[in-house]
Amino acid sequence: MDKEETLRQIKDAEARVRAAKTAAQAEGERVLRDARKDAYELRESLRAQAEKRQQEILRAGDAATAREKEALLAKGRQEAEALRAQAASNVDRAVDRLIEKFKGALNA
Repeated sequence: MDKEETLRQIKDAEARVRAAKTAAQAEGERVLRDARKDAYELRESLRAQAEKRQQEILRAGDAATAREKEALLAKGRQEAEALRAQAASNVDRAVDRLIEKFKGALNA
Protein backbone atom coordinates (compact mmCIF):
# COMPACT_ATOMS: atom_id res chain seq x y z
CA MET A 1 0.00 0.00 0.00
CA ASP A 2 1.31 3.37 -0.88
CA LYS A 3 1.22 6.55 1.17
CA GLU A 4 -1.67 8.12 -0.65
CA GLU A 5 -3.87 5.08 -0.14
CA THR A 6 -3.03 5.01 3.57
CA LEU A 7 -3.80 8.72 3.95
CA ARG A 8 -7.09 8.26 2.15
CA GLN A 9 -8.05 5.38 4.43
CA ILE A 10 -7.11 7.45 7.51
CA LYS A 11 -9.23 10.36 6.27
CA ASP A 12 -12.13 8.01 5.54
CA ALA A 13 -11.81 6.51 9.00
CA GLU A 14 -11.69 9.99 10.59
CA ALA A 15 -14.79 11.00 8.62
CA ARG A 16 -16.61 7.85 9.77
CA VAL A 17 -15.58 8.55 13.37
CA ARG A 18 -16.79 12.18 13.10
CA ALA A 19 -20.09 11.04 11.58
CA ALA A 20 -20.51 8.38 14.27
CA LYS A 21 -19.67 10.93 16.99
CA THR A 22 -22.17 13.44 15.56
CA ALA A 23 -24.83 10.73 15.31
CA ALA A 24 -24.11 9.61 18.88
CA GLN A 25 -24.39 13.20 20.15
CA ALA A 26 -27.66 13.70 18.28
CA GLU A 27 -28.99 10.41 19.67
CA GLY A 28 -27.90 11.41 23.18
CA GLU A 29 -29.69 14.77 22.85
CA ARG A 30 -32.80 13.03 21.55
CA VAL A 31 -32.77 10.54 24.42
CA LEU A 32 -32.29 13.39 26.90
CA ARG A 33 -35.19 15.36 25.37
CA ASP A 34 -37.41 12.29 25.48
CA ALA A 35 -36.44 11.60 29.09
CA ARG A 36 -37.20 15.20 30.08
CA LYS A 37 -40.53 15.06 28.27
CA ASP A 38 -41.42 11.76 29.95
CA ALA A 39 -40.39 13.16 33.36
CA TYR A 40 -42.53 16.27 32.80
CA GLU A 41 -45.54 14.20 31.76
CA LEU A 42 -45.09 11.89 34.74
CA ARG A 43 -44.76 14.86 37.12
CA GLU A 44 -47.93 16.45 35.72
CA SER A 45 -49.80 13.15 35.92
CA LEU A 46 -48.72 12.66 39.54
CA ARG A 47 -49.63 16.27 40.35
CA ALA A 48 -53.13 15.72 38.92
CA GLN A 49 -53.50 12.51 40.94
CA ALA A 50 -52.31 14.28 44.09
CA GLU A 51 -54.77 17.14 43.57
CA LYS A 52 -57.61 14.67 42.98
CA ARG A 53 -56.68 12.77 46.15
CA GLN A 54 -56.46 16.04 48.08
CA GLN A 55 -60.00 16.94 46.98
CA GLU A 56 -61.24 13.50 48.03
CA ILE A 57 -59.63 13.88 51.45
CA LEU A 58 -61.07 17.37 51.87
CA ARG A 59 -64.54 16.16 50.91
CA ALA A 60 -64.29 13.28 53.37
CA GLY A 61 -63.11 15.69 56.07
CA ASP A 62 -65.95 18.08 55.32
CA ALA A 63 -68.47 15.24 55.53
CA ALA A 64 -67.02 14.03 58.84
CA THR A 65 -67.07 17.57 60.20
CA ALA A 66 -70.70 18.01 59.11
CA ARG A 67 -71.68 14.74 60.80
CA GLU A 68 -69.89 15.71 64.00
CA LYS A 69 -71.45 19.18 63.93
CA GLU A 70 -74.93 17.73 63.48
CA ALA A 71 -74.34 15.27 66.34
CA LEU A 72 -73.24 18.12 68.62
CA LEU A 73 -76.25 20.22 67.60
CA ALA A 74 -78.61 17.30 68.25
CA LYS A 75 -77.09 16.77 71.68
CA GLY A 76 -77.39 20.50 72.39
CA ARG A 77 -81.04 20.47 71.30
CA GLN A 78 -81.76 17.54 73.61
CA GLU A 79 -80.07 19.30 76.53
CA ALA A 80 -81.97 22.52 75.74
CA GLU A 81 -85.25 20.62 75.66
CA ALA A 82 -84.45 18.98 79.01
CA LEU A 83 -83.66 22.41 80.48
CA ARG A 84 -86.90 23.81 79.02
CA ALA A 85 -88.90 20.98 80.61
CA GLN A 86 -87.14 21.50 83.92
CA ALA A 87 -87.76 25.25 83.74
CA ALA A 88 -91.43 24.68 82.96
CA SER A 89 -91.68 22.39 85.96
CA ASN A 90 -89.97 25.01 88.12
CA VAL A 91 -92.37 27.69 86.85
CA ASP A 92 -95.36 25.50 87.74
CA ARG A 93 -94.00 24.97 91.25
CA ALA A 94 -93.20 28.66 91.62
CA VAL A 95 -96.75 29.59 90.55
CA ASP A 96 -98.18 27.07 93.02
CA ARG A 97 -96.04 28.55 95.83
CA LEU A 98 -96.99 32.07 94.87
CA ILE A 99 -100.68 31.16 94.97
CA GLU A 100 -100.20 29.49 98.36
CA LYS A 101 -98.43 32.58 99.74
CA PHE A 102 -101.12 34.82 98.28
CA LYS A 103 -103.85 32.67 99.87
CA GLY A 104 -101.91 32.72 103.17
CA ALA A 105 -101.68 36.50 103.00
CA LEU A 106 -105.42 36.75 102.36
CA ASN A 107 -106.25 34.46 105.26
CA ALA A 108 -103.95 36.20 107.70
